[in-house]
Amino acid sequence: MTEPRWLSPGQARAWLGYRRMRALLDLQLTRDLARDSGLSEADYDVLSNVSEAAGHSMRLGDLAAHMLWSKSRLSHHVARMERRGLVAREDCPSDGRGAVLTLTEAGWQAIRHAAPGHVESVRRHFIDLLTDEQVQSLADISQTVLAHLRGLQDVPGPGHQGRPSQGPDGQDPGGQVPDEDPAAGDPDGQDAAGRAPGRNTA
Repeated sequence: MTEPRWLSPGQARAWLGYRRMRALLDLQLTRDLARDSGLSEADYDVLSNVSEAAGHSMRLGDLAAHMLWSKSRLSHHVARMERRGLVAREDCPSDGRGAVLTLTEAGWQAIRHAAPGHVESVRRHFIDLLTDEQVQSLADISQTVLAHLRGLQDVPGPGHQGRPSQGPDGQDPGGQVPDEDPAAGDPDGQDAAGRAPGRNTA
């Protein structure tokens, strides 16, 4: 039998520290988001991702794949968001079995309202605690692990950074023309915990 490759004390400290940090950080960001905007982490993920799509619309199947959710799970959550007036669902014209999800005006205003407080929460509890060198190291570590995991399964690439993309005037909610970074546009299925909504949170 092959001997298990147990973690060294330093490796165990890094791994267990990461696990505990992630659990506590996700909990704090979720609490802040709910308190400041009334949105859940899942609400924010849906709204921020759809806000980045052309016309603030996205196929439900594509969104489910991007968020790494089952279509059934996303459909149930979207139904709750529909009842709150945040999104609208229509049949996909090119696929009778599919559906397209579109932000309502209330949904667009909700993500614009939530974004500044959310990014401030990310800064206060995470980014601002680190040096520039630590942030760069974390980014490098993330990309190394993500590249490995994407090689094992079909996982969306990087991009979404957490703030609503742009409004009818072509500007983002902060009044600035969105940058054209080709990497922007996806949080690896999450990111209700990124920079600001639209182009990641958690």
